[in-house]
Amino acid sequence: MKKLLGLFLTAQFLLLSGEVLAQGLPAPSYWKNERGSELFVWSSNNGRIQGTFTNHAQGFQCQGIPYPASGAVKPTGLYFVVTFSQCNSFTRWVGRTNGSQMPTSWTLFYVDGNGQPKKLKGADTFTRVW
Repeated sequence: MKKLLGLFLTAQFLLLSGEVLAQGLPAPSYWKNERGSELFVWSSNNGRIQGTFTNHAQGFQCQGIPYPASGAVKPTGLYFVVTFSQCNSFTRWVGRTNGSQMPTSWTLFYVDGNGQPKKLKGADTFTRVW
């Protein structure tokens, strides 16, 4: 009976570990969205994530420059923020992993040509490359 209980507890642990990994953001990992932008996750410790994000989306400034990305992973989902310092803007992505896909919604906060704060919303789906 003890062996059966031990086997059951081991199986439960492995299943729960798989669920945590499925909801988390593994490090290191490389993700790319449908606009060609890239997210490199370099570390994931205690629910905090760190990495770099490189924008390649047409129609947006600050392209081709890797910027620091930081955020958090929680049981309910994840978020990460990138400050595009050269463009006086920042973007926050909110989503969750679903296997090798990470559907997100984003909000871009920026200052327009007249010095007025603005925001723009959209969605991206990141696909894990490795």
